[in-house]
Amino acid sequence: MGYLSGLVIRVSDQSRFEADWNAFTRDMFLASGATRARALQNVMGGEQAGEINIACEWDSLDDAMRAPGDLRAKQEMIDSMQAAGVQTLRRSLISIEAERGTQEGEFASLLASSSNPHDLATTNALLDLNWAHMQSGANGIMLGRGLAAGPLTGLRVAITATDSADELMASSAAMFADPVIQQRMAEQNIQLVARQMLRLLG
Repeated sequence: MGYLSGLVIRVSDQSRFEADWNAFTRDMFLASGATRARALQNVMGGEQAGEINIACEWDSLDDAMRAPGDLRAKQEMIDSMQAAGVQTLRRSLISIEAERGTQEGEFASLLASSSNPHDLATTNALLDLNWAHMQSGANGIMLGRGLAAGPLTGLRVAITATDSADELMASSAAMFADPVIQQRMAEQNIQLVARQMLRLLG
């Protein structure tokens, strides 16, 4: 099982943050053990709009736990955070349960839902049904569960990557209109809780 960590920040100088992220700070997260690191800005998400989420994937939870302290001890990271006016808001951990396609694309959607407990086989079967619709407007879906994620703890989290938010929402609407999907949602007591729409910064 892999893990996804989310470091949520606000910055006073976004241009400086993006320049440093693409020049060297992303590489510092990768050097700390992350297998993938992305910075995404919450564009549509209520009071969370404008926040930046540094999303890192990890094979080892030990690495994910050590990384924040190790990175804060590096002078290059300290200087970059100060220059960009970084304010840390919160940090979350999600277990990655299943994935289809790839997490590539200019935009992303994070959809949180509650449901009855179900095993991994059921999770994959449900994701296959969803992906049959979503692949027409998305590059990939990552499905996980909040482990230590504030109000998302215990909820299922679906992160969908796309090159077009219009196409993503069209495929999403078609999926939720499918009677088979509606039946499966009712059987598993799946209730949508929240959605965020994000844009990739690098």
